[in-house]
This record gives sequence, C-alpha cells and structure tokens, in this order.
Amino acid sequence: MRVTMVISDMNSFGGLEEFAKNLAIGIQHLGHDVSVLSTFWVAPDNQYMRQLREKQVTVVQLPRWISLLTADWATKEKIATALVWLSFPLAVLLSVGLMLARRQAWGKSFTSARNWLRGQWMERVVRPDRRKPFVRFMLLWWKLRWRPDLLHIHGYTSALLFVIDWAYANKLPVVYQEHQTPDKQFDWWKDFHSTINKATIVVGVSEKSASALKEVCGVTQPVVVAYYMVEDPADSGWSRPPEPASAGQPVRVTTLARLYVTKGLTYLLEAIVRVKAVHPDAQFRVYGDGPLRDELLQYAARLGLDGAQIFVGAFTSRAELAQIMRQTDLFVMSSILEGLPISLLEAMSYGCPIVTTMAGGSAEAITDGVNGLLCEPRNPECLAEKIITLLADPALRASLGRAARKSYEESPFRPVAVAKHFISIYGQALQLTKA
Repeated sequence: MRVTMVISDMNSFGGLEEFAKNLAIGIQHLGHDVSVLSTFWVAPDNQYMRQLREKQVTVVQLPRWISLLTADWATKEKIATALVWLSFPLAVLLSVGLMLARRQAWGKSFTSARNWLRGQWMERVVRPDRRKPFVRFMLLWWKLRWRPDLLHIHGYTSALLFVIDWAYANKLPVVYQEHQTPDKQFDWWKDFHSTINKATIVVGVSEKSASALKEVCGVTQPVVVAYYMVEDPADSGWSRPPEPASAGQPVRVTTLARLYVTKGLTYLLEAIVRVKAVHPDAQFRVYGDGPLRDELLQYAARLGLDGAQIFVGAFTSRAELAQIMRQTDLFVMSSILEGLPISLLEAMSYGCPIVTTMAGGSAEAITDGVNGLLCEPRNPECLAEKIITLLADPALRASLGRAARKSYEESPFRPVAVAKHFISIYGQALQLTKA
C-alpha cells in the first residue's frame, strides 16, 4: 500500500506533528510505502523533519520562497509595507482630500491615509492565504510521480478541506483525520459539511471528537475513532525516579503546550497565582512556543509572575523530553479545547501524576481520583485546588503516577497497535472506493 499523509505545516512543537511523524514511521515499519506532503516549507532542522528523514520517509513540501510569499505572516507584513511606499503618490492625494474635507493637520491626514491604504492592501491583496493553487499543482505532480493509493489528511479545523475537494475530483480515496474536537463556540468549522462528506472515511481522535464531527460538522460518512500513538519511553531505557521530590526540595510542575488560545494558559497562570500563595517555592514550567507568547508574558507580569521563568520554550528532541519528564513531579494541562492531547498521553507514559481539564477526549484517558485528577475547563480555582492537594501529598502523587503509567501500559496508544489500526482503516477506505 502507498499512503501519502498531508499536513498543513510542521511546527517546531506540536501533538499533530508528533502523531503524524510516529504514524508514518510505524506504517513504513510494517512494510508499506509512506510519504509526507507539507503544504508549507519546513526548515531542515525541524525535529519532526529530521526524524522522518532519519527513518527514510519521503517528505515533499512547497519551496521556501512560495511558502513565504503566500502564507508567512512576517513576509506579508513586509510586502504590505512595500506596497504602501509604492502607492505613496496615492497616499499624498488622499491626504490632501482628508486635510480639506476634515480641516485637520497634514501630518494627521497623511497618517490616516497611509493606514487606510495599508489596511486595503492587507485585506484585499496580502492577507489571503494563496498557497492553494501551488498545493494543488504539487498534489497532481506527486500523484503522477509517486502514485499513492490514498491520502491521509491530518486536518486541524478547515485548513486542508480544499485537499479533500482536490482528491475527490481526482478520484483518490481520502482518510480525513480531524485533530481537534469541533465546538460550536468557535467558527472554525463553519461550512465544514459541504466538503467533509467527500472524504471516504473520517477519523476522530476520541469518542467525544467523533460525536462532535457528526453533531457540529454534519458528517454523514463513516466516522472511525483512532487513538493517538505514543512511544514507550521504557523502550529507550527510560525509568521513572523511584522517589518523589524530597522534603524541602521545590516541586516541579510541568505543562507541555503550544502557546495557543485552546490551551487555556491564561487560566493556568491564574491557578499558579493561587498555588504560589500556599506553596511559594513550587516551580512551574511550560514547554512550548506559539503566537501568544508575548501576550502570555504580559499577562503573567500583570499577575505578578515571572513569565520568562514559566514559559521556557519548546523542547526539540525525545532525549530532551525524557529529561524534562524525569524532572517533573506533577504534570498539569489547562486546555479548553482538545482532540485527544498527546502531551497528556506522554505524561501517562512517563508515569507522571496528572491534573488536567476534561477538554476533548482527556476524560477518556483519565479517571478522576484513579489515574489523575480532573477539572472542568476554564476553572483556575479547581486547577489550583487539585495542584495544591498533590503538592501537599507526595504519596498520593506517587500513587497517581504509578496508576497513570499502568493505564498507558494497558492502553490502545502503543505504536504498533495504532499503526495496524490505521492499516485496517486504509484497507476499508480502498474497499469503499471500489464498491
């Protein structure tokens, strides 16, 4: 079988990227041909790119210059600035008109005209993501050259729906996997139903995600639940330290999360304030990066926290992750929206005691009081209460950590099992196409 996985991009840190990488390697290990197609250029030092190439998985991507010109925000800002300067004569004419019409100073009129022009250039020319025609050409070229049997699209909201349309028009079977749990409070899934049902099979990453795909997105095609895979750290010789943090030693609380709105990190910061009022020596670390970094640092400062000590950046290798988890006494996840968070499954595999919200499929992996503690999303008071409970009780932390590890060992998240499950899903998609 020849499978091409399509992803929007490879961030330097992310659960979707980790899963897609692991699945590609796992399927290839089972004797199938796998390629990964990225609709955005990926730097060669990206950790997922490195690992795929080390395992000789073929990666295809848009050229760097096309990616930057069509979809990179920093480049778009520069283009908008250049267009404003090129339209300087028009800005002067508009300024004169404003000055006469409003009887205001030249400087104010010119600033208003220039800002209006920038907004028009940005909205009408620069802002739209113009990758689609280039991606369609790349897909056609890859279809003719590599001849995949099917596409496995790793979607996150509506970014890759146009690939489903392309595959449908080209009579290529599609397994579409939505890595988030659709929620009506976000408009990311608007008009989803008009395209999603062209997929051969739709995959949800949890039971909750699968139900939401039907209820929110109007999916009428078969929806299969396929859990994420997480490598067993024990296979690489990792073992959890036998003793919890000793008396007098600061307890280390870890979060793995992209700095994005769905991760609920403002609620985590509010919880940290409450925790530090009782346990001032507790050390909180968030490993990850993303578009909200500056905003989160500012919010932390307003709360009286040292954001630079909390938001320490992303890890870049499995070895670094193992070291982080070895130093973790308590894992916390504050998300408000999830599919099935890989970071949570990672924490289970490393035997960490866990406090998490019930976002997405989290409550399908964690049972409150058995292998972790649960809170409703957007509830910093509950997060703080559960964290304080575990900081004060090393024995309970150790017990929950052992239970989390046992849950992982007995779970369907093992790489071989997940890879085999997807092979069966691909086979089902091919059979449906032939029927």
